This record gives sequence, C-alpha cells and structure tokens, in this order.
Amino acid sequence: MTTGLDRRGLVLGGLGLGVALGAARGARAQEVPTASQIEGPFYPYDLPQEHDADLVRVGSDDAPAMGQVTHVFGTVWTTGATPLGGALVEIWQCDANGRYRHPDDLETSRTPDLRFQGYGRTLAGRDGSFRFRTIRPVSYAVSGTDIVRAPHIHVAVSTRGVRRLTSQLYIAGEALNDRDVALASVTNPAQRSGLIRPYQDGGVFEAGAQMVRYDLMVVI
Repeated sequence: MTTGLDRRGLVLGGLGLGVALGAARGARAQEVPTASQIEGPFYPYDLPQEHDADLVRVGSDDAPAMGQVTHVFGTVWTTGATPLGGALVEIWQCDANGRYRHPDDLETSRTPDLRFQGYGRTLAGRDGSFRFRTIRPVSYAVSGTDIVRAPHIHVAVSTRGVRRLTSQLYIAGEALNDRDVALASVTNPAQRSGLIRPYQDGGVFEAGAQMVRYDLMVVI
C-alpha cells in the first residue's frame, strides 16, 4: 500500500494493524457501485505543497491538527469484485473548526486550523487497499445560507488520469444525516449503507484514535 504515513514516523501496532486492515483486504466487494455525489466544496485548484495520506500533521510541526484522529481505510473495487490496484484515491474535508483549507472558503467567523492539511492522496495497493490518517469530520453551516451539513469527508477515485468516482462519506448515527441536502439524493438503501459507516475505536492504530472502513466500488 502506497502511503506517506510511514515517513511521518507513525507508530502502528503490528498485530492490531493486521487485524484492522485485513478486514478491508478480505472484504467482499460492494454489490452496487458507490453512489456519486457533488464534488464541492472545496477541491484544490492546485495541489498543496504537502498532500500525502497523513492530514493530521503538516511539515515538521510537532503539534497535530485539532480534532479526533481517525484512520480511514478500505478497498477500491471495480465490477466483477476485482480489486482496483494502483487507483488514485483523494480525500478532502474541513478542519475541526469547519473551515476548508482553500482560498474560496472566506468564512471569517471561524478560525482555520493551519495545522490541518485538509487534502490528501494515496495510491491503492495491489489489493485495492488504501488508508488515510485524518480527523473525525465535523458539521458546519454553509456560509450565507440556513444549510448545516452533516459531518462528511469528500472522496475521489481516478485511474489512468480519469475521474471514476466523486462522492462523500458520512458517519453512522449522526442526526444530521437525515436532513443533509447532499445525502438526501442517495435513495438506494445499499448505496446509502456504503456511504454511511460506523466509526469505531481505533486503538489498534494509535491511542485515542477512531477508525472507519469505506469500501468503494467504481465502474470502469
């Protein structure tokens, strides 16, 4: 699995890590394609200077981003239950204060957390597996509207330079899921269950962390 996590010096419990990731690698593929959702906001105009798979630390700063560390992992599949090795997986999300690290996020009532990377990318392993170290997403009010978004992480999957999937990933049990304007467009129960996943104790990765698995099925 290609990732920038190891060069960051992240310490992972070997046995526990194997158990957690093994669930993703051995998982049966989604029975339906992952539901597409709108891209915005705020996919970067240009890649930030740092865009690896660890969004919690930026550069050599010893202080982590605000928020609860969460390990997001899973498998990218294509039709026929075939793991899609080498796929480019990207995520982006707001920080713990509800701010995106993007020049178009002009919301001045919330202070941005400059220690949060905001965007990351990695290549899926030969078995289709991927992993990110980020924070548990939070809700935020859309500037200039009465809309409050449910906590979510944006995700995109590309192969051979072509975007195959754009979607958003949610937390099971969040009250705002039932009235989220983007999630409301996903009416297929199987597709909704693929986007809304339970967060669990991520202590197998590091103390105090959470973890969540999202398996992504794309159509090539």
